[in-house]
Amino acid sequence: MENRMRSIFDAASHLFINKGYARTQIKDIAKEIGLSTGMLYVYFTGKRDILNFILKGTIDQAFITQEFELPIRSELFDSLDNEIMNAFEENTKAFSSHLDNITDYPLEQMLSDAFEVISKYGIGCLLIEKNPDDLRKLTAYYKEYRKKFYGQVLSYITQYMQTGTFRQVEHPQYITRLIIETLSWWGMHITNDAYEIQKDIPIETAKAVCMDNLLHAYQR
Repeated sequence: MENRMRSIFDAASHLFINKGYARTQIKDIAKEIGLSTGMLYVYFTGKRDILNFILKGTIDQAFITQEFELPIRSELFDSLDNEIMNAFEENTKAFSSHLDNITDYPLEQMLSDAFEVISKYGIGCLLIEKNPDDLRKLTAYYKEYRKKFYGQVLSYITQYMQTGTFRQVEHPQYITRLIIETLSWWGMHITNDAYEIQKDIPIETAKAVCMDNLLHAYQR
């Protein structure tokens, strides 16, 4: 069961991100994992439940591995939007906890924490980004979350520049965007929607390459 649910998670998330939720049919997901369309309906009653399954699995990875009564019931996702927004709110609060005092929060740790957030929620973020018309409520919230995240990273970088641990740059606001895009590339795009997707790259390796490049470029 666990292996089958993981296969559905991986195949459907790939299609919803790269082909789009609206253009993906149940038969496409079934074909991707080598199942008949009828067999996939044993697990899910419809495409929307598969999308919700992926989104919930993004914020709660243990959800994917639990035992389910089949087909998976839509009622499991009744409060999903609020669960996702609460997860992002908790992340916002945790990531901002050092803004008042960065003495014991070096640049390397900040970048590491930012990468962990992006890689953890990457599939869910990409689903929202690529399917705004099908996830309108989450899209509106996600746009605000991204602004908050950008503001937090910019605030950290500004303080690191003041303490001399980040090299002086003329436009920190643009450098912040470049850093976030670099973290996002290695944290979620390379394994999900890059022009040449590299599924087999271990997340630890992606993180190490990303961190090495950023620290080499900006750490003093």
